[in-house]
Amino acid sequence: MGLRSVLAMGVDRINEFIHKAEPITAFLGYRLVELSEGRACAELDAGENAQRVGGMLHGGVIMTALDETMGFAALTLNDGDDQVTVELKVNFLEPGVKKPFKICGQVVRRGNRIAVVEGEVRDADGRLIAKALGTWYYLKK
Repeated sequence: MGLRSVLAMGVDRINEFIHKAEPITAFLGYRLVELSEGRACAELDAGENAQRVGGMLHGGVIMTALDETMGFAALTLNDGDDQVTVELKVNFLEPGVKKPFKICGQVVRRGNRIAVVEGEVRDADGRLIAKALGTWYYLKK
């Protein structure tokens, strides 16, 4: 399935697709809720599968959700065949305890082969719990 056809499916069908293609998203309770040019947002229910000891959102889950969401933001501007994450830096600012969590990614700059994307995770009260910056490489034949 091509990139354009995935994006044309709408968020409900994209969620069905990614939950099958990338089962970790379903396992963690991740779902895309918004997709527009250069931007993507998702929600994370953060059930037991996403928590660390103490009932907090696990840092690896935060990184996974940011990678997925920021990747979707980059994907909306990708006219190539595929893309890969080159680098992802995350600052963990507060413990994630109040769910659901909202994850958003926004393309800062798109070049010919790369996109720089910023992302953030907020808790149910809107408190910023993580901030990220990443780079995606567009694969072209």
